[in-house]
This record gives sequence, C-alpha cells and structure tokens, in this order.
Amino acid sequence: MSKYEHYNTTSINYDKTRTAVGIEVVLGYLAKLNKPAHLMTVLDAGCGTGNYALELALAGINVVCADYSENMLAQCKKKIERHDLNNAAWKQCDLSLYASEGQVYDAVMCNQSLHHLDPANDFKAVKHFLSEAAKSLKDDGVILINTITHSQLENGVWWGKLIEKAVDRMKPRFIEYEPLQAFLRTIGFEITDRVINIDSIIQKTGYFDPHSLASLEFRQGDSHFALLDEKELGDVLKRVEQMVGEGTAQDYIATRDRLRQQIGQFTYYVIKKIEE
Repeated sequence: MSKYEHYNTTSINYDKTRTAVGIEVVLGYLAKLNKPAHLMTVLDAGCGTGNYALELALAGINVVCADYSENMLAQCKKKIERHDLNNAAWKQCDLSLYASEGQVYDAVMCNQSLHHLDPANDFKAVKHFLSEAAKSLKDDGVILINTITHSQLENGVWWGKLIEKAVDRMKPRFIEYEPLQAFLRTIGFEITDRVINIDSIIQKTGYFDPHSLASLEFRQGDSHFALLDEKELGDVLKRVEQMVGEGTAQDYIATRDRLRQQIGQFTYYVIKKIEE
C-alpha cells in the first residue's frame, strides 16, 4: 500500500517503538454511538501490526483488520490470537482500490495510514477510499482519521527541523483540513470534530534520547526517515552526534519539544454524515 515505505520489512521493528496512541479518542467516539460493544463492527483500514485493533477487540468490539502488507497482517493476527479473542477478522487489500461492502460498519478508522496511499500532491486514492468507506458505514456511523497536520510534521517531533528535507517531501502526502473538508462535503459527509491530545507521544520509548536516531529499529517506527537518502541521513546523524559531543543535545531537544507541547504530534478528524 505504501508508496515509499517497505512495510513487509519495517513490520519487524514497528512495535518496538509504536503503541496505540490516541486509542482513547477512538473508544470515546465509539461509546457515543450508544451501542453494546459486541454489536459494533469497526473496519481498521491500514491496521498495521494491530495495536489499535487489539484494543478494540479487548473492549469486546468486532474488528475487521485490513492492510496491504502480508507481514503486517500476520503480526496483527498473531497479536490478537495471543489474547484468545474471536471477534477479529483479517482482510488483505489495497485501500486505494477499496470497494464498498454495503452498510456494514459502525465505524471506519484510519490510524496514520492514508498518507501511504498516494504519491505526492495526488489525493485520488484517499478520496476514492473515503468515498467507498462512507458507503460502507451504517447511517449513524463515523469515520475516525488519525493524521498529522503540516505544522505537526514540522514541529511535532524534536528532530523535525533536522530532517527538514524529509518533512518537505512528506507534506504533499498529507491532505490538510480545508481540502479534506471540501471533498467530504461533496459526498455528503463532513468533519465534525478535530481532536488533539498534546500529551501523547507516538514513539513509546527513546523519544527524548538523542542516541535513538542512530538506531534503525527506532527510525523504522517513523516513516519520515524513509524519505531521506543515505547522505542526508548521514548528515542528520552526524549533526546529532556533534550536539551530543558538545553537550547541547538535551537543551536542543527540550527547546524543540516545547513546540510539541503546544501543537501535539497528531490530529484526529471525526467524520460523520451531514444531517439533512
């Protein structure tokens, strides 16, 4: 599915740095549907290794886990089956070619997955998927998109300025609020809420450690780095090493992190059918 990241490879290390950050937002909006958990079904579109799907399954919600990567799906299945749960199903599919399954889902969630569908400056696949996902919702259903705004790409992680070239290449892959809202209204839906938890950090371990960037394992938890070439990555690591040697790394991290504390690392868009 990804146009720039090889997830059959990165799936090996993905869970070592990533957790289901923001899951409380998902569970909160599902609770607002006011239905028993066992009567709800959610499509986890771009489920990855299943961190979010597992949380839903543990809450008693039926979840359909969809991803293009066989390795990601295999890890997702293994993770959920370890808990002896029987309320999950798996579907290998390319979300850019997704077709409506009829009004079967109470919710569709996309956690950091939509920016992998299209090449830069082309949101045809995102729009296609959202159109088909909307058709797959029950009348009172909701779409929950976990994404990153352009300002969060720049300043949501302390190393954002250091990998500025990757950030600039990443921005055109993330559709911003205004064009997304305009498109959704053409299909009878709209963003009703924007939710940002400024206390949540996507990288569960090593975030404040300057040495983390030197670890391939850590970098594979952040797809930004896949957009740096070998020389650019080397320059970034050299700069961090220099700051560590000069004793300025922690001050740099603290200064940059104050920006994250103002804007957060990610944003949830809550999307519902426009009421007539």
